[in-house]
Amino acid sequence: MTDMNRGTWFAGLLSVVWPLAAAAAPQSYLIDSGHTYPSFEAPHMGLSWWRGKFTRTSGRIVLDREAGAGTVDVTVEIPSVEFGHKAMNEVIQGEKWFNAARYPVATYQGTAVRFENGRPVAVDGSLTMMGVTRPLSLSITAFRCMVNPMLGREVCGADARASFKRTDFGMNQNAQQHGAEVRLQIQVEAVREAAP
Repeated sequence: MTDMNRGTWFAGLLSVVWPLAAAAAPQSYLIDSGHTYPSFEAPHMGLSWWRGKFTRTSGRIVLDREAGAGTVDVTVEIPSVEFGHKAMNEVIQGEKWFNAARYPVATYQGTAVRFENGRPVAVDGSLTMMGVTRPLSLSITAFRCMVNPMLGREVCGADARASFKRTDFGMNQNAQQHGAEVRLQIQVEAVREAAP
């Protein structure tokens, strides 16, 4: 084989192997705050379940599909809470609830993304809110990726669920009368970071 043929063969091999190697590497995605809204519901006076959402969220998700692993780092701005009810927005940010003046952000650190059949199905991690950190696992009920035609980059979306007791974070107001369970439902979209 001549040097020219060897060079052509090697270049051809690289064209096949390099994309596969790149796809196998861990991929980083930035959360799209315009399409990500963690929402929650909690009992109100034992009469109904009130629902709110946070409108400002940021963070990064790293997925290693080949290894079946990943991490999640999310920051939620507490003052962005929205119930569609002005008085409730103000009350929930007060000292007896989220105490947004003292604790303006909540964070979630997912240290282990669990995969089944090549897709993420759960995240094990911890939620920090009001200065308190507690373990929290998310169940991923939907996951899909595609190339966004407007961005020309891969975008992944997911829906996740979890529940916790607000009293674990110091929100004790009317917990005995109304109940302390909080249900989370999170819609998230994240854009793959461009290669450096």
